[in-house]
Amino acid sequence: MAALLISLRIIWMLLAVGIIVTVLLHAAKGDGVAAIGGSAQLFSSQKSAESNLDRVTWSLVIAFLLLTTVLSAGWLDPARVAQPTPTTGIPTAPQPTPAIPQPLAPTKK
Repeated sequence: MAALLISLRIIWMLLAVGIIVTVLLHAAKGDGVAAIGGSAQLFSSQKSAESNLDRVTWSLVIAFLLLTTVLSAGWLDPARVAQPTPTTGIPTAPQPTPAIPQPLAPTKK
């Protein structure tokens, strides 16, 4: 399970980087950073390049948000999964262990 969480977190980070890159490749009102990549030269027209880049960007955003939901909800983390109580069978959230106060050391007079 730990390997799955690690791989999902790596994919999550790659999606974040992909979103950053695709947003920077979008043509602004001026050419901006999009002129550096030459993305428009890969397609037949500027309009098809922008529409394809829009689709890729939105796909990355949707995948990022879905993976963010899965990772933050704790559905895959066994330590955060609610366990049923033995008496009622109703799942409860895991409770933190209470801190046990330490006895005071005797003072010498």
